Amino acid sequence: MKKKKEKQSKIKSLRTRILVGFGAVVLLIMLSSLFNILSLNDINKSMQTIMEQEMKLLINDEKLLTDMNKRTSLIRGYMAYNDEAYRIQFNTETKESIKLENKALELSDAAELKKLIDKKVAWGRLTDEALEAYDNGDPKKAQDIMNTQAQVLENELEKGFSDLAAKREDNIQKFGDDIMRKGKIIELLSYVVTILVALLSALVAYLTSRSITRPINLVMNHMQTIAGGDLSVEPLPVTTEDETGQLAAAMNMMQDILKQTMHKISEDSETLTAHSEELNQAAFEVKSGSEQVATTMQELATGTETQANTASSLSIVMGNFTKKVRDTNKSGDQISKTSQKVLEMTTEGSRLMESSNQQMQKIDSIVQDAVEKMAILDNQTKEISNLVSIIQTVADQTNLLALNAAIEAARAGEHGRGFAVVADEVRKLAEQVAVSIADITGFVTTIQAESKKVSDSLQNGYTEVEEGTSQINTTGQTFNKISQSVTSMVNEIQSISGNLESIAANSEIMNGSIEEIAAVSQESAAGVEETSAASQQISSSMEEVAGNSEHLAALAEDLSQMVNQFKL
Repeated sequence: MKKKKEKQSKIKSLRTRILVGFGAVVLLIMLSSLFNILSLNDINKSMQTIMEQEMKLLINDEKLLTDMNKRTSLIRGYMAYNDEAYRIQFNTETKESIKLENKALELSDAAELKKLIDKKVAWGRLTDEALEAYDNGDPKKAQDIMNTQAQVLENELEKGFSDLAAKREDNIQKFGDDIMRKGKIIELLSYVVTILVALLSALVAYLTSRSITRPINLVMNHMQTIAGGDLSVEPLPVTTEDETGQLAAAMNMMQDILKQTMHKISEDSETLTAHSEELNQAAFEVKSGSEQVATTMQELATGTETQANTASSLSIVMGNFTKKVRDTNKSGDQISKTSQKVLEMTTEGSRLMESSNQQMQKIDSIVQDAVEKMAILDNQTKEISNLVSIIQTVADQTNLLALNAAIEAARAGEHGRGFAVVADEVRKLAEQVAVSIADITGFVTTIQAESKKVSDSLQNGYTEVEEGTSQINTTGQTFNKISQSVTSMVNEIQSISGNLESIAANSEIMNGSIEEIAAVSQESAAGVEETSAASQQISSSMEEVAGNSEHLAALAEDLSQMVNQFKL
């Protein structure tokens, strides 16, 4: 029992207990929110890496390959038809190609990419040599350069850029798989963390309210029993050192003092009744035997002196009794003050509940903001899908133009052979672009699906936060009920204090009567010595004594009835 008491007495204040309980709830909620925020940041970083680096690199690689094939077709068209428009467009595409190369180097410093760009620069120099030979009137040399050295580099570049694009696609696929895996883990952990937070919060609220209401209910029931007049009930067990423990200890002290006071009042009441009966009998005998005063003077003087001493002793006893009643009343006031302090602590608990509710609303806003950001991310992926659709349309049109060019080349016969080669290159390029666009579309669709799952998971977390807010409101209502119980207890204590004040007032009246009897007894003793000259005066005094004795007996009866209301 002693170990249990030491364990429970570590928290010596209701304020500390309430702050610890709600601090634990708020800490759990903050940890849950921090986990969700960190998880979202991780997903956002992965998405940002895909959108700002890998996807741009993939698109840029495709553009570099397309630009090289297009420039090849323009050179061959220029050499086949000697059309200056092909040469002008080739120069324009060359400038655009330089921009694409610089942009690729800005996005990535990979050695493989630098090597391909160096080869592309070398291929560009070969095309310049071919154009120079053609301009100098040597088309055969120009064709040899384009069909041998330039063609070899072109094939290597096509394979290199294709392999690099495939690697980019693999990286995007890996990032997508990683995002899917993290999304599933976050969804599972969010459910688990939310359930744990809800369960632990409910447990903390239940234990905190139970540790406060249980001892208060015990004290209130104990006080109702005492107010009903039963002082024989066992004292309350004191297991804590907080305000409820102090209230129970003060209640036990008040019960003990009140029990001792009632015992003393009962004993003094019986003594007072016996003495009042003796005094009444003595007064009657004095009155009836006034003719024999001379012969019984000595006996009467002795009896009167004894009566005076008894009245004086009784006056002292009543003085002590009145003092104990006042002490008991002070203890009742102390209990009332302690109860007021408990009421203030309960009010503080209600205020803390309101603060927790406000904190939950802030967390609610944070989760809602995360849901809105996921919606923005979903819109951005839709914009990417629109851009991919535009590229698909351009690729289809390019393929159609290549088909028309091949038909026209076939009609031209031998003169359209070079143009047929250009059309075939354009058709291959369009097919490659179509395949790449199909892959990109698949990746974007997967990202959109996973973004939708993450958004749904955040929405579920938002719903759980709302349920946590509802549980905290329920706990606040429980504290309001506790406040009402404490208020009822204060009223009971004030009722007991009023009864004690009434007992003290009656004790003051009784004490005055006893002092008056003592004074009369002393007057009777003096009258005995003067009986031979004032027997009539003695008879009158005895009548007064008899009247006071009857009044004293009535007061003793009233006091006895008041004491009998309590079960000792």
